[in-house]
This record gives sequence, structure tokens and C-alpha cells, in this order.
Amino acid sequence: MIKEGILDVVMAAEVGLLVVSVFLYFAHGVWLFFHQRRRERLIGEARKQLARLLTRSTVSPENVHALGRLPHGVQIAVFLEISQNITGTGKEKLRFIAGEIRLLDRAMGYCRSRSWSRRLRGTRLLARMDVSDPLVEQLLADPHPAVRAQAAEWAAAHPTVPVVAEMLDMLADPATLARFAVQDALLRMGPIVVDPLVRFLETHSGKPAESGLRLAEALAGPTFLPAGISFASSEDPALRTSAANLLGAIGNMSAASRLIEMLSDSHSDVRASAASGLGRMRHWQAASDLAKGLCDSAWAVRRDSALALRALGAPGVLLLRRALKGSDAFAADMARQTLDLPATAG
Repeated sequence: MIKEGILDVVMAAEVGLLVVSVFLYFAHGVWLFFHQRRRERLIGEARKQLARLLTRSTVSPENVHALGRLPHGVQIAVFLEISQNITGTGKEKLRFIAGEIRLLDRAMGYCRSRSWSRRLRGTRLLARMDVSDPLVEQLLADPHPAVRAQAAEWAAAHPTVPVVAEMLDMLADPATLARFAVQDALLRMGPIVVDPLVRFLETHSGKPAESGLRLAEALAGPTFLPAGISFASSEDPALRTSAANLLGAIGNMSAASRLIEMLSDSHSDVRASAASGLGRMRHWQAASDLAKGLCDSAWAVRRDSALALRALGAPGVLLLRRALKGSDAFAADMARQTLDLPATAG
């Protein structure tokens, strides 16, 4: 049996550890409380100093010195906060002040760090300050997706042809965060993306092409018509679906003719997207073809065909009402649901 003395020692040790743990827990809480109060006070002081520097016609060395003495974390937090709300000459002045307190130099150093969180911090600061530097462009290929996503945000404000080409190559990024950031940045770049995207679609397939077609849909124009028609014949149903969406966004007669053909596609997603595209462009000449979609075996095709008919106006509504009296129960049910939708429904 275990001696009582040993048990007493063990119990005393456990009680001691419990007391120490409780003490450390509350001590940490007290430290966090005072640390947060101090940080809030310093951030308030930094805001005042930076506001004085930005609102006055001349930069006061005393204010710059006072701002430079504050902790680096406080400086970064305040510059990131204010940089979101100013543009033009105000942003230029903000960059000048950041350079005077060597904040931009530290951000460059962060971008070279082995720690992804420090690289992210540096990239975010340079992106928010609209600093153009090849170092940030290199981070588009960073191993960490969060850093790549932040670098993509920077690239949106620096839409050069090489940057656009590199961003297009990132459309197949395996990380969802980075891929969405790239698509958003490319959309924000505007017309400069069109010609490189056309060339990109000519030479890519699979997931990269699918992402490119989605981007082309958002930038829809006749320039993308050859790509839409080409991918409409792809063996990949996902590419044919994306092509149908693109053709519906382009909306000219050539696109409409190809979409009518795609209403007979072997894959239901493609048929549904084709029907939706025809409704989107209000191509009333396709009314009878869309009416056949009300009898489709796939619910999504019946739904999009019915909504497309409704979007056509009087010709489509007439065919929906005719379907109510038809022998196909599925078509009648979908027609009834569509006709009962409020006037503002899609």
C-alpha cells in the first residue's frame, strides 16, 4: 500500500500546481487588461499625430519624431486603418510620412522574412499604401496562400502587362482564398485584362480555362465570342457550362444560335445554363425551344427554361400558360410555379 506521507506530498503538490495555475490565469488576464488599455491609448495618440501631419500644409518634424517613437505594432495598425480612407495626394503624403519613420523599410524587411505571418503583414502594408515594388510582385508566387492573396490585392492597383499575365497563371491556384483574390483583382484591373485573357483562353484548358471563362463572363464582350464557341464543344461538361454562361453574357445573335444548340446537350448543367443564357438576353426566337425544356428530366433545366420563358415577356408567358393545360405533369407544375412568382422575381 502507498504510505499516507507520500499521498500527502502528492496532494500538496497538486494543490500547489492548482494555486499556481489559478494565479497565472488571473495574472495573465490582468496583464492583458492593462496591455490593451495601454495599446488603445497609444493608438489614440498615433491617430492624433498622424492626423496633424496629414491635415497641415507642412510636415512637422516634431510630430514625425513623436509618431516614430511609438511601438511598431501601433504604427502599423494606425497606418493600415487610415490608408483605407484616403486616396490621391493624401495617400502620397501618407507614404512620405511612412518613409520618414522608416515604416516602409520595415515592411520591405517583413516581406523577406521566413515567417509567413510577417510576410503577410509586410505585403498588406505595402498594398494598402499603394507602394509599387518588384518585391511584392515576387510574393504572387509565395508558398502561403494568404500571402499570395494579399499580393493579388496589391496587384489590382498595379495592372501592368507582366503582372496581369502572372495573375492569369494563378487562376488555377489550389487554394480557394488565393484563387478568389486573384479573380477579384483581375476584375478590378478593368480593360487591360481583356486581350491577355483572350490569349490565355486560347492556350489553356481544364480548371484554369474554367476560371478564365468565369472571369470572361464578368468582362463579357464580343472579343470573347470565339472562346465561348470553342469551349461550347469541349468534352468537359464544366467547361461547356462555363461557356454557356459566357455566351449568355455576350448576348449577340451568334451566341444565341450556339446556345439554342446547347439546349440539347447531354449534360443537364449545360442545358440549364443555355436556357438561362437565352432568358438573360431575352432571345424570344428561342421560345419554342425553351418550351421543350419544361419537359426535361432534370429539375434545374425545367426551372431555368421556365424562368427564361417568363423573361421573354408575352411570347414566353403564352407558352407557360399553354403548358398548364398540357399532358406533362412536370411541365405543368413548373409553369404554375413560375407564373405564380411575383412580378419582381427573376
